[in-house]
Amino acid sequence: MKVLLLTVFLVFTTLRMSAQYGEVGVLMGVSNYLGDLVPSQEYFLGTSFAMGASYQYNFTNRISVRGNFIWGQLRGNDQNSSYGSGRRQRNLNFNSHIIEFSVLAQVNILPFHPKRKFKPITPYGFIGLAVFHFNPTTTYKGTQYYLQPLGTEGQGLEGYDSKYSLVELSIPFGLGIKFCLTKRINLSFEFGMRKTFTDYLDDVSGDYVPLNEIRTGNGLLAANLSNRSYDATGEQIEKAFTPRGHAGKDWYTFMGFSVTYSLHKYIYFEKKKKRKKRKPKTNSSGKWM
Repeated sequence: MKVLLLTVFLVFTTLRMSAQYGEVGVLMGVSNYLGDLVPSQEYFLGTSFAMGASYQYNFTNRISVRGNFIWGQLRGNDQNSSYGSGRRQRNLNFNSHIIEFSVLAQVNILPFHPKRKFKPITPYGFIGLAVFHFNPTTTYKGTQYYLQPLGTEGQGLEGYDSKYSLVELSIPFGLGIKFCLTKRINLSFEFGMRKTFTDYLDDVSGDYVPLNEIRTGNGLLAANLSNRSYDATGEQIEKAFTPRGHAGKDWYTFMGFSVTYSLHKYIYFEKKKKRKKRKPKTNSSGKWM
């Protein structure tokens, strides 16, 4: 116990002696979804705009902690698929906002000293924990509907799962590169994956529920949005207990640029030393030597 306390004290003391400062910033880029409606082969079909804000506290020139607040969009549509007619016949689509708050540990590969020669740039890696909110919708006959309350896979019916949560956790991780632009302004570019613990970002996960069962229990709209083959083929094909989605959790990603402003009170970087003017020497008679 004494050794542990001593170690913590030494680490804390080291950090206190290091150059510490905060940064505030804005983020802008794109968000993407990977799941049943957009597999990895069609990754860029789900690209949408994303933006956010961040606060980063630098303990040393290598180690920092960052908090991100990000808003983005996730979307997917079977009709955009180029991989066979099965997806187009399934005919599912969704759109959802994603609001994420994350806390990340960031490690610079190189020591980052914006004003030191040869050290105004570093690649970095990060990992952390995020909580996010999503709410998938779809458009049906010109009207937008929220899917989670409907129970399109029998959620809420006896013998089926309860309705999935719209607030979930994810594990963000990724890589980036950071540049110094001025004493206080930095530019970063990064790509981050988010491993989630839900398979319902898109409202698609398990098997089709028998049409009569879902129509009776959750209503006609739930049945029509559960099986949308009619819109694609002209008839609603009964697909009870066949796969509507695939096992495996959904993913989402963020990629983009951030501009941060350093909040340090004093510029801790190396300063140029002013040269002192040497006074000319004189002899005892006052003449120049």
